[in-house]
Amino acid sequence: MKLKILGLAMIIIVFSCKTDKANTKADVEQYTIQQFMDNESVRGGSFSPDNSQLLVTSNRTGIYNVYTIPVDGGEMKPVTQSDTTSMYAVSYFPNDERMLMSADGNGDEINHIFVRELDGTIKDLTPTEGAKASFYGWSKDENYFYFRSNKRDARFFDVYKLSIDDYSSEMIYQNDDGLELSGISDDENYFALTKSINTNDTDLFIYNVQTEEMTKINDNQSKNSSQDFSADNSIFYYTTDDDSEFSYLMSYELETGEKTKSPREILGYCERNFFS
Repeated sequence: MKLKILGLAMIIIVFSCKTDKANTKADVEQYTIQQFMDNESVRGGSFSPDNSQLLVTSNRTGIYNVYTIPVDGGEMKPVTQSDTTSMYAVSYFPNDERMLMSADGNGDEINHIFVRELDGTIKDLTPTEGAKASFYGWSKDENYFYFRSNKRDARFFDVYKLSIDDYSSEMIYQNDDGLELSGISDDENYFALTKSINTNDTDLFIYNVQTEEMTKINDNQSKNSSQDFSADNSIFYYTTDDDSEFSYLMSYELETGEKTKSPREILGYCERNFFS
C-alpha cells in the first residue's frame, strides 16, 4: 500500500514539473540576433564650454568613435569616423572647443591621449612609443591637465601636468612604489595615492611634495578610497570601512594628521557633490 501511494506521488510530481516547464517555456520572449546586434553603447560625457554640446563615445557603427550631442536635443554628430581603431571621448577643453580623446594602437592596449584642434586635425600629445597614458583631470586654473604615464619606467605610472598652450609637459610625481594616483590638491602640494592589498582592501597614502614625506592614512587593513581635498587645501576627505560593515566618511587634517569621522551634515554634502 505504501509503495502504491509513493508511486502515485511520484507521478503527480513529475506531471507537475512537466506542466511548469511547459508554461515557463511559453512565457520566454524570443529575440533575433539582429536585435542583439542593434544594441548601442554610449559612454562618457563632457559638456562644451558654453554647455550647448555633450561629448560622448558610441559604438553605433560597430566600433567606438567620438560624437557630439546637442543638449537641447538632436542627432549625434560624428567627430571621428575610424573603422579600425576605437576612439574614446575624454573631455572638452575648459575654455574652447578643443577636445581630448584616447585611443590605442589598433588593439595593443597602449593608450595615448590625443587632442582634436579647432580646425579638425588630431595630434598625439603623448607620443612616446610603447608608453601608456591616461587623463586624470584639469588643474584649478584650467591652464593644465594632469595625466599618468609609464614612459619613464614601464612598471610604474608617474604623474605629469601638460600645458594647454604649447602642449609641453613636466613630471610632478615620480612613482617608484607602484602606487595609484587617486587625488591631487588644488595647490599641487598633496597627492592621494592607493595600493591594492586584495580584492577588498586598499591602503591609502598622502604624499607631501614640499617635505617629500609619504604618510599612510589607514591604521588597519581595510577598504579606503580618496574622495576630495578641501578648497583651502587643509583637509583630505576619504571613505573607509575600518571596523565597520559599511564605508563611512573621514576627514584628515593635512598639517596635524588628526583624523575625524565626519559629521552628518558634511557627509550629506559630500554625498550630494561627490558620490552621486
